[in-house]
Amino acid sequence: MDNKHLIDLSKHNGLIWHEDFIVHLASIVRPKVYVELGLYKCALFNRIIPYADKLIGVDVNPDAQNYMQKSDKTYFFNTTTEDFAKQLENEPLQIDMLFIDANHAREAVLQDFRSYLPFVAPHGLILLHDVHPGQQYLIQPEWCGTAYLAAEELSKHRDEYEMMTIPVSPGLSICRKRKTQLSWKEEEIRKSSKQYKIVCICQIYNELIKGNLERFVKYINPLVDALVVYDDGSTDGSYEYMLTQTPYVIRGSKNDFVNEMSHKQILLEEALKLSPDFILWLDADEVLTTDDKEKIQSLCALCDEKDVDGLVFHELNLWRSNTWRRIDSLYDSGWFVRLWRVTPNMQFEKPRPGLHQRPYPPSIRRLYWSDSVKVLHYGFSSKQRLAHKYLVYQAHGQKGYEMLDRLISEEQLVLEKVPQELFPQGLWVEEAKPEPLTWEESLAYVESYREEVFKPAFSIICLIYKSIGWLKFVYEQVHKYTDMKDKEFFFVANDATDEVLSYLRENNIPHYEFNNTKEQQAEWYVNNVYRAYNFSATKAKGDFLIFINSDMAFSPEWFDNLLITYNGKNCVCSRLVESGKLPSGLYGIENDFGRTYDTYQEENFQKYALSIKESKVENGGLFMPLLIRKEHFEMVGGYPEGQVLIGSDIYNPVIAKPGEACVSGDTVLMQKLREVGIMHQTAFNSIVYHFQWGEKDS
Repeated sequence: MDNKHLIDLSKHNGLIWHEDFIVHLASIVRPKVYVELGLYKCALFNRIIPYADKLIGVDVNPDAQNYMQKSDKTYFFNTTTEDFAKQLENEPLQIDMLFIDANHAREAVLQDFRSYLPFVAPHGLILLHDVHPGQQYLIQPEWCGTAYLAAEELSKHRDEYEMMTIPVSPGLSICRKRKTQLSWKEEEIRKSSKQYKIVCICQIYNELIKGNLERFVKYINPLVDALVVYDDGSTDGSYEYMLTQTPYVIRGSKNDFVNEMSHKQILLEEALKLSPDFILWLDADEVLTTDDKEKIQSLCALCDEKDVDGLVFHELNLWRSNTWRRIDSLYDSGWFVRLWRVTPNMQFEKPRPGLHQRPYPPSIRRLYWSDSVKVLHYGFSSKQRLAHKYLVYQAHGQKGYEMLDRLISEEQLVLEKVPQELFPQGLWVEEAKPEPLTWEESLAYVESYREEVFKPAFSIICLIYKSIGWLKFVYEQVHKYTDMKDKEFFFVANDATDEVLSYLRENNIPHYEFNNTKEQQAEWYVNNVYRAYNFSATKAKGDFLIFINSDMAFSPEWFDNLLITYNGKNCVCSRLVESGKLPSGLYGIENDFGRTYDTYQEENFQKYALSIKESKVENGGLFMPLLIRKEHFEMVGGYPEGQVLIGSDIYNPVIAKPGEACVSGDTVLMQKLREVGIMHQTAFNSIVYHFQWGEKDS
């Protein structure tokens, strides 16, 4: 019998037989990656080199490296086992054979085992030394310590691994990580293992203009099962874009920044309807440092394993760049509870107005700080985004260095390059380090964005040409019944009289002057009206246009209810109550509350408007007041320049002359909109009184 492979304990005095055993085991298993925690003089480590593709040694003693055999396969890390485990969270590794032989105390062995187990490959081996001391005197720190107690504790748990101990002093435990007995069936088990349902919640407001939304959707949607969004009254197209990306979009009727906690409660309630296991909270200017869905699933499993309610992720604040992060002035101290395990009766505390409240439900109590996934925050990554934050926070009363000025101050600026491996594929950009700006330079770029930040979202437009009386009346009505925050109202003086122009100028009433040519003025008057409305759209600063007539009176919430009815694929008109001077149209009501502004029965109309209000929307209707997204209006070329001859091409129309059979320009606009998917609708809770032919009959 050939005895050359047998281990002769007499040669080793019974204490280091494990080295021969592990070398022999490695020669059979042939690990691709071998990791040894605690090297001493590398006696065992160096003997494994012929049998492994990559070998990593970890030791707190820098002298250990002097004993390591130099090879392109060997790597030494002079650090604690705990710190190296944290490093692996950022740079994951699949370990095929792990030898734990550093600190022999029970707690240290347990920590090493649990920290490294996630990085051990399926059916990989973990070896624990000094777990069967042969005599009492060996149970002391300088020999075997209390490692045997760790083996005893670990052997009680068999869901993820199996373990046995060779009962020869000083002892060696062998652990195999597995879910199934046969290694070649492990992949089947992995595929059929529990998959956690994750729903991401996010609040947005005008994120397209800031360049955040498309990136957010691209990198978050593949990681989660559903995305639930609360749109806080966006007007830049963010709302319409999100409707194409997820069926779960909640629309706020107007921007309500200070009530973000009540919005989070609405988001949470909507997300819980989808029966998730976990909820991921992110803002639209953030992405995670991974595009691997399995990694997010493993974090959910970690919550189950450790019985915690939430995972806390570190936030990396990119500063005026896409790859440099700021680390001074509290910019590196942000750790936020991002992944929430769904628990019974999960809800926020009673929401109250204000910023900087706890952004996660109180039922999330047991927390675990995880550094394996971080959050890349793009909110400070450009001058534009910084200016938006600074000006908005300033407008809501924030002041002082910590609450406001540090958003743009660079007097203490310290930047650090974010490693490329932390970026999902496609987000890394090679760029120079941003140079610090003076306080004056920072204030200057902030000021350059003021008009963009505070530009009106809605433009209310009215034509006027000859009546100062109607001008004054409609101007007062709009301001009386409309919250003018985030809105502009202006007249278009359409071939206006000198008296009207003088009144507008002398009273500083916002207006633009539009003059048709003499040839155009000789045409049917309605042609000049449509041309003037098209001109007004080019002057409007808002993302939405609201066209009104000068002979209209309004009721409370007329505008708000138009906006609530807007759904991204429609344009909305009010329901008209008309004087009866002319026959009314679809959904219109004939009821005379006065045919001139000086005979208007305002109180009677307001009571009547309240009595007929309905939370109902119907297709079609009359044509003004009209709320329409400016982009949609421009997309179809606006109004035709007059009534259109029946049968002509609506995109290249023949303009009718008085007396010819024709289709109104309003009808043609709605036809063009319908062909691009925009429906004309009437809001039955937006009530407006129409005197009919008011200024024309003056």
